[in-house]
Amino acid sequence: MAFLRNTMEIMKIKLLSQNLVNQIAAGEVIERPSSVVKELMENAIDAGAAEIEVKIIDAGKSFVSVADDGCGLDRESLSLCLLNHATSKLSSENLFDIHTFGFRGEALPSIASISRLTITSAMDVSTEAWAVRAEGAQISDPFPDRRRRGTTVEVRDLFFATPARLKFLKSDAAEADGCYGVFQRIALAFNEISFSFVDSGKQKFLYPRTTDPEKRVLDVLGDAFTENAFTIDARKDGLRLHGFIGVPTFNKASAGHQYFFVNRRFVKDKIFAYALKSAYAGLTPPGRHAVAILHLEISFDEVDVNAHPSKIEVRFREAERVRGFITAKLKENLLAFGANWSSSERIIHLSREKSFVPSFHAPRPGGKIHQAAPDARPYVSVGSNALESTASEDNIVARSHHSAPAEEQEAVLIRRDESEFFLGRALCQIDNTYVVAVCDHELVIVDQHAAAERITLEKLKNNVSLDAQTLLLPDVCPLGAQQVELLENNRELLLRFGFHHEKLADDLVIITALPAILETCDAKSLLADVVEELAAFGSAYTLEEKIIGILSTISCHGSLRAGKPLTIAEMDTLLRQMENSPNIAQCCHGRPSYVRLSNKNLNNFFERS
Repeated sequence: MAFLRNTMEIMKIKLLSQNLVNQIAAGEVIERPSSVVKELMENAIDAGAAEIEVKIIDAGKSFVSVADDGCGLDRESLSLCLLNHATSKLSSENLFDIHTFGFRGEALPSIASISRLTITSAMDVSTEAWAVRAEGAQISDPFPDRRRRGTTVEVRDLFFATPARLKFLKSDAAEADGCYGVFQRIALAFNEISFSFVDSGKQKFLYPRTTDPEKRVLDVLGDAFTENAFTIDARKDGLRLHGFIGVPTFNKASAGHQYFFVNRRFVKDKIFAYALKSAYAGLTPPGRHAVAILHLEISFDEVDVNAHPSKIEVRFREAERVRGFITAKLKENLLAFGANWSSSERIIHLSREKSFVPSFHAPRPGGKIHQAAPDARPYVSVGSNALESTASEDNIVARSHHSAPAEEQEAVLIRRDESEFFLGRALCQIDNTYVVAVCDHELVIVDQHAAAERITLEKLKNNVSLDAQTLLLPDVCPLGAQQVELLENNRELLLRFGFHHEKLADDLVIITALPAILETCDAKSLLADVVEELAAFGSAYTLEEKIIGILSTISCHGSLRAGKPLTIAEMDTLLRQMENSPNIAQCCHGRPSYVRLSNKNLNNFFERS
């Protein structure tokens, strides 16, 4: 009876106190110190700040301060800003026309409910500054203070009112890194604002304002990124995608080097992740991730930023259109420019100083590949005399069986116009594995097997027929109704890959044929992967990836091997084929197929000034 009586008392409806409401909201909005940094920096940007300074102590647990030179708050606004859902940023009742970072009026009340907070603000140098303090549920009236134009928010003793939350924080190093990451992501999106970060009294980051987005990328991510990335800028039907993407051989073990922004708001979104994954398919090793900074500009009423309390997840009104646009433009630009150039990271390790690779807009060594254009050829053009070699083009890529007389080899070198070739002329072969060539003031070293298998793969991708192989015993697969609907909606896509199915019921399909190239395959397992990919990204990427993997295996086993001697003519023919092949900077498994050593690289290596 006592339990029943207590349960009935609990079930009685009652209003929660405003402070408890704010603490509940804080649990969603303010997860850790980095959440405070994010919310306060975004407020500063909304205020029109040109300079923002962030300070933390004890990884942000003891102290977080964000100061700006924005428009500031008057006394009346300051008295309201700590009340729940009080905001200056919603100009209408339309939640789908939001042009600011903040709009719900939750962040400041949430922070105030779990910390000791002080806000000092002034609207102009000639007006009086005002301040307000809050400690848990206690909020003071505004009182006069001194400050130049702008606002400073100081947060002390974070989570003092909810000490249990402190137990769920990570180490101080991890929490500090979280604050750094938030700071740098925002700085990447706003190069026109000056940013400063001070940790425990020491200057950690300083990013002066600049009109050049590339300079801000260099300041934040350093030479390694800028030397191995190129620009992308594409528009279509009211959408614009711009930023920087890395060459395929410049890849990382995690996706932590991918930065996605929608209307300059940092987001974590599967559409961007899928687009990168699809664009780099077959160009990066398994388990490795491309690097990118991608900005999507879209009409504000086409994206819902109110999908998650932290506003880090968004929803698009026409997700398929956005996904298709991003994926297509990444593939176009990567094919037209970046996939033909290898990472400079390995060269950096070779010399004692950083290697020289021209920056984003500069032509790459050899001067042949420039900024990608809509009508550009996907790879470097070669002169008509490029293949005037005694070596058979097909035999070089597949297997070399003969050698050309020395006089014919010399004739090849004399006849051709070397300015046509961005990989230069062959000099020799090392260990019957590496082809050494010279091009202007650069040394080019080619892994003959890696290059040959990429050439073979690209030919197979263009010529292979993905015919369907009818199953002797069709597989009946029970699925959920939504999964069956996904398969039905993507029937044409699956047929293109040779995947045939029939709907037996709302929750049942039968697989009648699979791509012939897959030979033996667990149909049910493959179907599960395909459905999962369709649900996550709207495209059967998994099936495409499996087929490319098989073609890669065929290419690897059917191409010129390491250890095979080549004549000068055969080496030159291989170089010319490389120049005519897309994605040539990496083999089928994502390894580099060649590297370039500039004169500066060599000078650094030999310590010449």
